[in-house]
Parts: sequence; C-alpha cells; structure tokens
Amino acid sequence: MPHAAGSAGQSILSGGLERSYIVHVPAGYDGLKRTPLVLSFHGYSLNASFFAPYANFDAVADAQGFIVATPDAVGSPSAWNSRAASGGTDDVTFVRELLAKLDGELCIDPDRIFAAGFSNGGGMALRTACDMPQQIAAIGVVGATYVNCREQVPLIAFHGLADPIVPFDGGDLPERGGPFPSVRRSVSEWARTLGCDGLPLIARPSSEVEVSTFQRCPSGVTDVLLYAIIGGGHTWPGAEALPEYIVGMTTQQVDASAVMWDFFAAHPHGH
Repeated sequence: MPHAAGSAGQSILSGGLERSYIVHVPAGYDGLKRTPLVLSFHGYSLNASFFAPYANFDAVADAQGFIVATPDAVGSPSAWNSRAASGGTDDVTFVRELLAKLDGELCIDPDRIFAAGFSNGGGMALRTACDMPQQIAAIGVVGATYVNCREQVPLIAFHGLADPIVPFDGGDLPERGGPFPSVRRSVSEWARTLGCDGLPLIARPSSEVEVSTFQRCPSGVTDVLLYAIIGGGHTWPGAEALPEYIVGMTTQQVDASAVMWDFFAAHPHGH
C-alpha cells in the first residue's frame, strides 16, 4: 500500500479495463490522521505522467499535507467522458471505484475530497460535481467548457482571455456538438445555482490576472471564483510554459494549483 511519502503508479480494474493512475502521498503522512484528497484530471490527449509534474499539485501537497491522485483517461487519443449524455467509457464509475480503492489504502478525509482538471479534464471535474456531489466537496477547473447541473458544489475557475482552443467568449467546438456559452456566463450560472445573487466583485491584483468574486452566497463565504488571465492561452497558470505558438501564453503571476488548494481548504463538505 502506498503509505510512504512520494509518488507511485497504481492500477485498478474498472469496466473491464485496467485503469492506471499516479498517487502522491505527502511528506509527513502517517496513516493515522484523516487527510484531504485532490483528484487531478489531465486534458485531452495527455496522460498522468505528463500532467502530474505540469500542474505540480505534488509540491503544494507536500507543503499543505494532502494526497493527490492523477488518473489516466482511456482511448486514442486519451479523453475523459465528461458529458452526461454521451456513451462510451463510464468514467464516473471509474472515479467512484478509484475513490473506494484509495479509501481502503489511505486515511482519507471523506469531507475533503476535491476534483481539479485541465481542459477536457476540467470537464471531468465538473462531471464529478454533477454526478457525485455527496463525495466531491469543491472543484477547480482550467480552460474547460461547462456542463449545467443543479448540484451545489463550490467552484474556482481559471481561463485565458486569449485561449485559442476553448475561447473565453464561447463558440463552436465539434466535441460539444454545437455552440457553447462564454466562460463568464457559464461561471455566473454556476454561481446562481449555488444561490449567489450578487454581482461579482472584480479585482485586478496584477497585470495579467482579473479575479471575479461572486457575492451574497448563502454559505457566507466565497463559493465561486473566476480568474481571467489577460492574454492567457490554453494553459495552466503558474506551470512551465508550453509552446506559445500552439497554446498561447502561460502566466506566472498566479499559481493555479496553490490558489485552488487555498479555495479547497476553505470548502470542506458542510462548511
């Protein structure tokens, strides 16, 4: 069992398929104290081996004391089945089975299980919020398109204003089967679902970062945040830059993984 600190590749049989994932146990983990868990979903055509060091939740996990599980999607190219109406691989059941396996091996806090994802993986994080709200306490997404559901799960979102793959202002993606709304509209609708009925408070903490804080949420704390990256591309803020001519600019003015964790830490179940 992966009780020792560090990262290890693991696998589980789900839906007749051997599904792989990387689990990172933080420094200082003793197996006795209930420990938070972050599920980290890679983007379309990527894999866990690339995404774990790219998002670099592991460094935050070691500093803050949480477990990270970075699973692999299946297919060629790899893709999460993030749409509720679509057929194909049952990734929600896979996530449920993965959580059960991790819970049997590690001392996980059931009130502090969170999901994060990039692009198609962000869609998968949203899907877990819609289909597994009793287990997923809060979610964080980067460069995602949004699904609509009525479940009330806190959300922190990041999106580049110059994203060439998933345009901030919406548009038409073949895998969406038609037009999709702007990120601002989608996040606003998520906030309304949570009962936040105030206009967002918009701040500009740095030259490349604009933060919309949705207000008057019933919980009394900030349940929805949108980080719009000015000039940002289809990239994970704070990560090592990918080729700009393909995906656009990567800001270093905010670390999405660290900021997500701060948001998650403030949003356990029943907060």
